[in-house]
Amino acid sequence: MDLHGTENCIHLFSYPELKHLKSIGKMGNGPGEVLDSENIRFDSQNNLWLLDANQKKLISIQEKIQKQIALEGRLIRTLDFDLVNDSLFVVPDYTGKNRYILVNQLGIVVKSVGSIPIRKKPTMPDITTAQAWRSFIDYNPNNGILAVATQLGEALEVYNLAHDSLIYTHYGHEGAPKYFVRDGVAIPNGIMGYSDVHVGDKFIYALFWGSRIEDVKRGKIKKEGGDQIHIFDLKGVLVKKYKLDRFVSGFCIDEVKRCLLALDVNSDQPLMEYSMKKN
Repeated sequence: MDLHGTENCIHLFSYPELKHLKSIGKMGNGPGEVLDSENIRFDSQNNLWLLDANQKKLISIQEKIQKQIALEGRLIRTLDFDLVNDSLFVVPDYTGKNRYILVNQLGIVVKSVGSIPIRKKPTMPDITTAQAWRSFIDYNPNNGILAVATQLGEALEVYNLAHDSLIYTHYGHEGAPKYFVRDGVAIPNGIMGYSDVHVGDKFIYALFWGSRIEDVKRGKIKKEGGDQIHIFDLKGVLVKKYKLDRFVSGFCIDEVKRCLLALDVNSDQPLMEYSMKKN
């Protein structure tokens, strides 16, 4: 994804040569154009889907847009999504009333599930609580596991999507997101937590930053990203932490080859491959 693209928002490269192949997702307000891309996913036929949060649409795109799904109006600025199957999508619930929502191919909400796992009832509006608990999600259809990792704090939830049930909530040393409220807006004052999460067939992998919000504001943090990969079993129990030799902002995992491909936006050589075979 090109977060600052002026012409296209998606670029395809060969790997490991990183030779540019083509660009898709023309930026603009016109027919067949997109305003932004919050995330990309692939369906079971390897078709590329993206979330255009500004247009409130899920878009299937190849050379050109193949399909557009307008999300139901009651959803509040959806910032992440994943595919459950060929007919359903899962998105976080930013109203704060539930934890995640299932949406069909017409963009209509078919089910709202769970709740934000706060330990005591908040005194602020649900929407404000949802702001502070903004999370990244990933779903694996092979085992039915959905992982929800907080952008602030150190909390990771594991759900069984087949039974719409919470399996476990892991609270690390930093615990739940810390914040205060000003003019109805949640202002973080703890740490930057997770920025990416992947559910494998055997484990759940999450990228953890751990940077203090105050240090970020004061410019003490010079690099973007985190240098820890937290590994959980499918019940949400933390089993291992990897310490990387650089700060990365995103990653993908290959459990068969036991390797991790990470994105270092601070470097002119942005893609790094790590072997996990010895561990």
